[in-house]
Amino acid sequence: MKKIYGFVASLLLTSSIWSQGTLPMFTNMDEASIPTGFTASLGVSGNKVYSLAAYVKSSPNSMRMDATGEYLTAYWSGKADTVTYWLSGTAASGITAWQGTITIDESIDGSNWTNVRTHTDDLGVQIKEYMVKLNSSSRYMRIFYQNKISGFNAAIDDVTIRPASSGVNPELKVYYNGNEQINKKSLKAGNDTLVKLQLKNNSKVQDLQIKMAYLTGSDFEIQNTLPLTIKPAESIDFLVHMKSDVTGTHNTILKIVTNDPELDTFELTISTIKGQLASEPKFAAAVLNVTTKAFRMSGSFSGSDAESYLVLMAVSDTTSVPQDGKMYKRGDYIGKSKVVYSGPVSSNVDFDGIVANTNYHVAVFSYNGYDQFTNYLTTNKAVGIFTTPGLNPLSYYAGIDPLDTQFLIKLQNRVRPHRKIFYSNYASYVVNNFEARDTSDNKQVLNCFYSGYPYVFTPPFNHTVMSREHCYPYSYMTEGNQDSSNYMDLHILRTVHQTEVNAVRSNYPLNNVKTVISKFWGGTYGKDSSGNFCYEPRNEVKGEVARANFYACATYNSDTKPFTIPTSNPAINELQDQYVLKRWNTQFPPTNWEIARHEYVAQSSVQNNRNPFIDHPDWACYIDFANMTYNKSGSCEPPKTNSSNFVSSEVLVNVYPNPSRSVFNIDLSGFSGDEVTIYVVDFFERTVFEKKSSDKSTSIDGSNWSSGNYLLLIRTADGKTAATQISKN
Repeated sequence: MKKIYGFVASLLLTSSIWSQGTLPMFTNMDEASIPTGFTASLGVSGNKVYSLAAYVKSSPNSMRMDATGEYLTAYWSGKADTVTYWLSGTAASGITAWQGTITIDESIDGSNWTNVRTHTDDLGVQIKEYMVKLNSSSRYMRIFYQNKISGFNAAIDDVTIRPASSGVNPELKVYYNGNEQINKKSLKAGNDTLVKLQLKNNSKVQDLQIKMAYLTGSDFEIQNTLPLTIKPAESIDFLVHMKSDVTGTHNTILKIVTNDPELDTFELTISTIKGQLASEPKFAAAVLNVTTKAFRMSGSFSGSDAESYLVLMAVSDTTSVPQDGKMYKRGDYIGKSKVVYSGPVSSNVDFDGIVANTNYHVAVFSYNGYDQFTNYLTTNKAVGIFTTPGLNPLSYYAGIDPLDTQFLIKLQNRVRPHRKIFYSNYASYVVNNFEARDTSDNKQVLNCFYSGYPYVFTPPFNHTVMSREHCYPYSYMTEGNQDSSNYMDLHILRTVHQTEVNAVRSNYPLNNVKTVISKFWGGTYGKDSSGNFCYEPRNEVKGEVARANFYACATYNSDTKPFTIPTSNPAINELQDQYVLKRWNTQFPPTNWEIARHEYVAQSSVQNNRNPFIDHPDWACYIDFANMTYNKSGSCEPPKTNSSNFVSSEVLVNVYPNPSRSVFNIDLSGFSGDEVTIYVVDFFERTVFEKKSSDKSTSIDGSNWSSGNYLLLIRTADGKTAATQISKN
C-alpha cells in the first residue's frame, strides 16, 4: 500500500513539470516513484487510489479520479502508434450505468488538445481495456475527467503508449543541450550567441536531406553549408550565430526544409540575449480591469510591447518595485506586495486570499526576458484601487421579522433545504477555492481555524495534517447519519489541525480558559472558572464559531431530533453554555474573512443558503437555544437562575500497547469502579467503537479499523473524563 501512495505523491509533486519519456511507456499505478514522462493532477482530498478488484487491472491499486479537471498525462519523444489503458467508472453499490464524461486527448505541443475518444454512457463500473490510435506527430496524451457527476468517479490502471514502426522513412529530430525541441515552439538560449543545435535522423534506413534553412531578420546567421545529408541514426551540429553587437533581446525564426514526409518544414523561434539583461519594455500595460466579490477578485489588462507582465497586490498603497535579473512566482512577496500573476498578457488573473470590505491596490509591471535576464519597466506601470463588497443578503430574509412570534419557523424554512456539498468534497470546494493562498516556492498556505496555525503544503491539499472540524460537534448532533445535511454543512465545518486542535477540542464545550492545561498557537485547552474542562479558540474566531453553533440549531432542530445548546444528546456530559456563545457573538462581530467565507458558501454554485446570524448577529438574542423556543424580549443576558453544579474532573488512563495492530488494553482503575462509557472517534469525527464498563481494566479490538490515529474518550455520568490519542498500525 505504501508503494502506490509514494507513486501518487510523486505524480502530484511533478504535475506542473513536463518530463519527456522514451517509448514504449508504461505505468501500472503501483511504482514507488513516477515513471519518466507521466504527470497527473489529483487535486482533491481523500483517497488517491482504488483497491477494489472490480476497479483494478494489476494489483494492488488503480488511480482514482474524483473531480472535474483531473487528469493523467504522458509526454514522449519519437512517434507513438497507440495507447492502451484500463478504465472503469465507479459508483455506489447496485449502480451499473455510469454518469460523467472522460476524454482521451492528444497534443503536439502540450497546450492545444485534440479529442480522439470520449467515454460517457459506454463506461461501466468494471475495469475494462480500451485502445486509441494516436497521430504520429503527437507528443502528448491525456486521460481527462471533463465532467464529474456527483456520486460517480473513475479508476485508471495499466496505461501503455506503444511506438510507431520506425526506421523506414527519414525523420528529423532537433535537440539543444540534449533537450528535444518541438516544432513551432520557442527556444530560450539565454546569452548563448552561438546556438548549437543537434539535428538527428531518426530513421534506420534512409538518409535525411536538409534541403535548405533560413532565418528571419538580419541579426542571425547559419554557419553550416547547405544542403547537407544526415545518415540513418546519425546527428550533426547545426550552428546559428547571433552576430549583432546591440545589447538586449534578439529573436529569429529558424525554418528547416527536409525530406521528412511527415514534417517537411521544421520551425523554431530562437531568442538570445546580448549582455546581462533582456531589452527593457518601452510601455506599460493598459486598461486594467478588476471585478470584485466579497471573497474573490479577477482581473484583466491590455498588453504593450512587453513579452510578459508582473501583477502585484497589496492591502495598502505600496512603492514596491521588482528587481531586474530576478524572476518572481505567484505567491512571492516584494515588500508588502504579493505576486498574483507573472506571464504573458492575460484576460483572467485570479487574486487569492481576498476578504470583504477591503481596498486592494493592484500594480502591473511590464518585463522582457526570463530567469537572470529579466528586465522590468519600473518607471511606468498600470495601477488601480479596487474595493471588495461586504454582506449582500438582498431580499433573502424578506418576510422574516425577529419580532414575529413565528420567527423561528420562518427562519428555518428559509435556510432549508439547501444544496448539499458532500463531506468528501470539502477540500475541493472550500480549501482549494477559498481558504488556501499561494505562498513562495510554489506552495500554498491556510490557517487552522481555532488556533491560527499556518499550514504550508505543496498542492494538492489532502486531509493528513489538517482535518474538518464541526463547530457544533458531531457527537452533539441527534441526527447521526453521515449522509445527512447537518454532517456536511459548510456553515458548520472548518479546517483545523488534526492532532493539536481537533483531537484536543474533541467535543468539550467552548469557553474562556482560566487554568491552562495545553496550548497550541492561539487555541487553549484547560478548565473554566467553574473547574469544567473546555476549549478556547483564538479571539479572531470566537464570534464566528458562536454563529456557526447558532446556525446548526436554527437549521436542523426538530421535535424528534433536537439540536440545542447545550446538546440534547443524552450521552454527552460536556454541556455548552449558550450564554458564553452569545457573549462572544456580541464581543466579536463578523470579520471581513468570515463575511467573505459566508458569501462564498452562499453562492448558488456552492451551498446556496446563508447563515442568518452573520447577516443579523442580534437575531441570536431572540432564541433560547436550550429548548429552541422564541425569546420575545430579545435579550442575550443569562437569567439570574442560570447556573450549573456539574463539575468535570480529569482521570489519567494507561493504554497499552499503543500503537497496536489489534487489541488495546485500557487501565480504568482511576475511575474507582464507576461505570464508564468508552468511545473511539476517528479522523472524520465518526464514532467507530462504543461500550460501557465498570471493570478496573478492559480491552478493545481495533483490528478492523483503518491504520491511523484515533481519539479515545472515557466518561462517567458524574463528570469524570479521560481523553488520549491511540494509533492503529
